[in-house]
Amino acid sequence: MDGTNGPEEGLMAAALGCGADGAAMIDVAGIVFSPGFRAFCEDNRCGNYNRNWRCPPKAGEIGDLIGALRARSRAMVFNLVVRLAGPFDWKGMEGGGLAFARVCQDLAARAGGIAPGATVLGAGPCRVCPVCALVTDEPCRNPDLAVTSLEACGVDVGRLSKLSGLSYHAGPSTVTYFGAVFV
Repeated sequence: MDGTNGPEEGLMAAALGCGADGAAMIDVAGIVFSPGFRAFCEDNRCGNYNRNWRCPPKAGEIGDLIGALRARSRAMVFNLVVRLAGPFDWKGMEGGGLAFARVCQDLAARAGGIAPGATVLGAGPCRVCPVCALVTDEPCRNPDLAVTSLEACGVDVGRLSKLSGLSYHAGPSTVTYFGAVFV
């Protein structure tokens, strides 16, 4: 363990130490799951459908993913608020997504030592590798660091933010990214 009072405190401290702006523990029983959120992935809005090992359809069957997460008792929710130059600052949003991916990867590297068997979920496609090995027809190069998104697992992120008490809307010209560690 990392010197804190237990795995929950250790996970929250690790999230903040990895650069998250907020962290909170919640009961998994309160999380709203819906296979419908996977439709955003299947619509290929980000261009990673079937091009990333942690995106659908390669991420797994939605019912199996939801079942595995519901079998956990607690989750540590974390977020990162990114300030933008304006509401259409796409470059800032992309940079924020990359910054949040680094938070998730760093947390994935630490979480197993704090809470063995923990599952880290983030936002958007896994970004550990510059080009996912799926594109070159290879197995995942970094399975211990690879992160699946909350939406690919059917998590209602809006309700997750309310349940955790972490703000989803941090004001004008911001974007907030959410992740969770299921234990």
